[in-house]
Amino acid sequence: MINYLGLENYFLIFIKIFFIIFSVLNLIFSLIVVKQVTSMSKDINDKFNFILISFSYLYVILSILLILSMIAL
Repeated sequence: MINYLGLENYFLIFIKIFFIIFSVLNLIFSLIVVKQVTSMSKDINDKFNFILISFSYLYVILSILLILSMIAL
């Protein structure tokens, strides 16, 4: 019945748009994390700053890959 009315296609399009929107929000959050980590690293000198900055940029890369995978869904 659902497939007969074509509602299944609309539901899948809605889910895809929903995932893309939240993936973009995740990318924005990851950019904020990078900004905060780099500003924190300027104020506090520690031997783990490079590791924290590396993880924050890795998070941005993974967020971009998430967006690309949601678009390809």
